[in-house]
Amino acid sequence: MIKQSIKFLSEISKAKILRYFSWFSLFLPSISIIAIYLYLYFSLGDYKSTGHIHNLSANVIVKFDQFGVPSIEANSRLDGFRALGYVTARDRLFQMDLLRRSSSGRLAEIFGENLVSLDAGQRVYSFENVAVDTIQLLPSDQREVLQAYAEGVNSAIDDMTVLPFEFLLLGYQPEQWRIEDSLLVLLRMFQDQSNSEEEERMLSVMEQALPKDVYEFLTPMVDPFTQKLLDKNTMPEITHKIPVDSLVKLIEEQHVFLDKRNSIVRKHLPTRAASNAWAISGSKTRDGRAILANDMHTEINIPNLWYRCHVSYGDREIAGVNLPGTPLVVAGSSKNLSWGMTNLVADVLDLVKVKINPDNDNEYMTPDGWKPFGLREEIIKIKGGATQSLNVRTTIWGPISNKMLMNQPVAIKWTALDPMAINLKLIDIDQAKTLEEGIAIVNQTGGPPLNTIFADKSGRIAWTTLGRLPQRQNFNGAISQQWLDSSAKWKSYVPTEKHPRIIDPADGYVVNANNRVENDTFPAQIGHAFANGYRAFRITKRLAAAPYLTEKDMLQIQLDTKVGVLDFYQKIALVILTDQLLVQRTELRSLRDYLVSWDHLATTESKGLALIVGFRKKLARTILEPFLLSSKVIDNEFEYGWAHMDVALQAILLEKNIKLLSQEVQKKYKNWDMFILAQLEEVVHELLREYRLNSLHELTWGIVNKADYAHPLGRAIPFLGYFLNFPKVPLSGCDFCVKVDSESFGATERLVVSPSNWDDGILHIPGGQSGNPLSTHYQDQFDSWIKGFSSKFFSDESIKQLKLIPMK
Repeated sequence: MIKQSIKFLSEISKAKILRYFSWFSLFLPSISIIAIYLYLYFSLGDYKSTGHIHNLSANVIVKFDQFGVPSIEANSRLDGFRALGYVTARDRLFQMDLLRRSSSGRLAEIFGENLVSLDAGQRVYSFENVAVDTIQLLPSDQREVLQAYAEGVNSAIDDMTVLPFEFLLLGYQPEQWRIEDSLLVLLRMFQDQSNSEEEERMLSVMEQALPKDVYEFLTPMVDPFTQKLLDKNTMPEITHKIPVDSLVKLIEEQHVFLDKRNSIVRKHLPTRAASNAWAISGSKTRDGRAILANDMHTEINIPNLWYRCHVSYGDREIAGVNLPGTPLVVAGSSKNLSWGMTNLVADVLDLVKVKINPDNDNEYMTPDGWKPFGLREEIIKIKGGATQSLNVRTTIWGPISNKMLMNQPVAIKWTALDPMAINLKLIDIDQAKTLEEGIAIVNQTGGPPLNTIFADKSGRIAWTTLGRLPQRQNFNGAISQQWLDSSAKWKSYVPTEKHPRIIDPADGYVVNANNRVENDTFPAQIGHAFANGYRAFRITKRLAAAPYLTEKDMLQIQLDTKVGVLDFYQKIALVILTDQLLVQRTELRSLRDYLVSWDHLATTESKGLALIVGFRKKLARTILEPFLLSSKVIDNEFEYGWAHMDVALQAILLEKNIKLLSQEVQKKYKNWDMFILAQLEEVVHELLREYRLNSLHELTWGIVNKADYAHPLGRAIPFLGYFLNFPKVPLSGCDFCVKVDSESFGATERLVVSPSNWDDGILHIPGGQSGNPLSTHYQDQFDSWIKGFSSKFFSDESIKQLKLIPMK
């Protein structure tokens, strides 16, 4: 019977099999599972040995290594990009489609009315129009590359006998890939990396609600670790002056705002803008090679954000991680130059307060008087056939946000909405032969504001910035204001030749981990709340301590789990657990032992860290929220999440002034130490209850910090999550560590490479190349990723081959 079934299946076409099982699955649920399995199998693209591409000028050979990483061998540059589009779509088509849809506000078309509000928010930006306008301004060589890439993607779609399973489950067909779609994907990344709107909203509310000295106290510009990096001196003590009188007055007034107390300090502290990149020059290696290390941090989903690739044509060769949907190798190496990126944390967005004519609400005030709003109608299609109309008002500065700021409309002035600020110059990075040529290419690239760090084949290194940076006149962009005269405006963008840069530093290394980098000659303020400087400080300390380093040494730094930022909170807790107190309350000995056992690391076996992390969050909310109640009244959606919050919080904890606690807390506790002990004990009870433990000593960091890497459909449909999501294994690392790794946020690639020696390079991603769960490359890099094993940056071994030939 089994042999007859196999013979039957082998004699009919794939399409017939799918039709047969699709019909039969209506009657037998068990057969439905078989139908899905067969669909998944036949939608696999990595079993094919040939493919066809429109406008391909000559055959292209694609070799795949053990992880399914493609190595493309083409005769011309455009054929190389055609092949890249083909293999990326073969492995990641649904991901690419989701990226372009989320950017343009078209998710409701496939997911239904629950995503209409999300689409409406995106339609305000009108990225679709921005993409179309940008295409018209791009130089011809960039348009040609986009066209070649689109031809490869569409050829892959045409070559698919069976579409990826997501299209079957959601019941729709993928549209042909347009060159504008690659711009939409880039704009989505732009939004993730540069949207400082929430920061400006927060600061605008605080500036209006709080006394000036309190506002400045709660929003310091640097932390001690950043100060250390900037001053190059000894670590300064926290000397942040506390405005006691103003804070006490706010405490006395808090009874008016008691109903606004909850959810003021953000859940995730610090706010998550993270990546690491550094390079060492030839003076720090035994053979004079320069080495780059880069791990970019974003949300970790399935499939992973980045797609590994290698492309060669003529005498050009480039390898690294590609952003699916675009022809860009965002981080990687040629044989001349290696480059990596981190978020610049630049402020390239302003919210302009708009004054509406009281006699005509269709007009707004401009420097030239009242003008009518522009009006753009957006039609949001909803799965099932319904539509919803959205009218977006526009101004001379940009569109009106769909979210008021303190009951006042604001217009969005943002580089991402300016076609002049966007291009794909980065595609020329494989042409750069020298460090200076690479710097020029990056400075000329329009896109998200990023730090870029280089290492070249001669042993030299550098840092500079990518993306257009506005030059503001008479304001710094931190808070929202009106632009009703010439005193407040964007004068222009910083000229590309004046972007900040560091070339060949004397100490032999350059580091960026989203921290503030001062440059006195720079003609504009880059941003405000840069990331806490600890990661950059820790990396710098390890680089300085080592006379010579290798690629494997660099990987170990990427995996560093030291958590120096939280040492302060351990000390605060231990100070109150005195010997005298433990005599009176012997049950607290176990608590002290647990805190003392912390090894100052964030390994899966680390004890104490979970309590210290929770203790910090509890203190932040209990101490700081009473000062922010008036901000919550002004804006009910207000949340406080300043990057350097710890400076203010630690200053108050050192002051130990009971008057700086809420009146409710003052009545409850006789002194400061009693308050601290109560907070600590509350966190202990919460953790034991949440994780269902009998003893605190059972609580390791790995129990708290577990991977939650999920497919979009796996999150939405629990049954599918069982098949699509990765195991929820314990994770080392934390938000403050060099190894940023927490639940579904962390490094989405680890790259270590020298352009002069790829053989020793390292590159891996948290998952696999393919988006199909039946593919051997769906999660074959997951284990190495979790355990921190090194994987080759580039492998010339060929497990499989794909021959791409011109479409007739």
